[in-house]
Amino acid sequence: MYTQCHRCLTVYRLQAEVLARARGQFRCGHCGAVFDGLERLIEHLPEASFHELPHADASATPVVLNMPAMRPAPRQSPLFAAPAAEHDPHEHMPSLSARREARLPGDFLHDRADRGRGAPARDQVPEMRAPPRIEGASRRAAALRPSTNAGWWLGSLLLAMLLGAQVAWAERAWLLEDSRVRPWLDRFCDRVGCQLPMRSAVASIRLVSREVRPHPDAPQALLISASMINDASFVQRFPVVEVTLSDLGERAIARRRFQPAEYLADASSGVRGFPPGATAPLVFEVADPGREAVAFEFRFLAAEAP
Repeated sequence: MYTQCHRCLTVYRLQAEVLARARGQFRCGHCGAVFDGLERLIEHLPEASFHELPHADASATPVVLNMPAMRPAPRQSPLFAAPAAEHDPHEHMPSLSARREARLPGDFLHDRADRGRGAPARDQVPEMRAPPRIEGASRRAAALRPSTNAGWWLGSLLLAMLLGAQVAWAERAWLLEDSRVRPWLDRFCDRVGCQLPMRSAVASIRLVSREVRPHPDAPQALLISASMINDASFVQRFPVVEVTLSDLGERAIARRRFQPAEYLADASSGVRGFPPGATAPLVFEVADPGREAVAFEFRFLAAEAP
């Protein structure tokens, strides 16, 4: 799909997910104008040469869709449920009196001998008496018994948590930029209501166009214009842009670094960050270093977190 800026007539290629996320509202990366991308949205570009894309008028009533692609099927419950186990009231249960304790082979003979001497039967077990209590032995056993100190475990847990917090604070820059840890931190902040600084991935920023020409209004000055795109999958901080002018021998003649506040036309863009897949224009005004400057180079550096 393609759309066109109404001011400078620049044509952009769009994807469905970008169009849905922007709700049709876009900012031109060339002139900075905000326009409705749905007004001139077409599927394919005209084969012949053109100046403006056709303008599509909005429908007064909702458009009815008559060609469905698919319809998700609802989840179905199982046709047969597993029958619950039923208890048979007529099932024979062994009585307690039928259970007999196992005996050793010589127990029966000892039983008969005891009964002959008038000793009590095995079923009539005499009451067992406790052995005499030895005070010194009980004290030594109590001293050797391991004690459970809840306060010691609680203090160890608090110290471990404090140590983990100190390590996390010392390595906060690495944790905030790590792609494996940052999603967990974002979900945690969404629940507790905190806000983390934006990430920075200058390796995912790509320069798509650049141009150096004499300044139209200021003598002995150059006007440098370019465009960069964020290929990362997340919003990141705008980078520091370093511009280097060099001669034929690739010797640097002039170099300057521009902070985001120096090349962004809208100051609120720096607060919102560089959205994924978005294009940002760059315009720099520098003094003309002379005729020896025949080549120039752009480099992106990570900006400091606010």
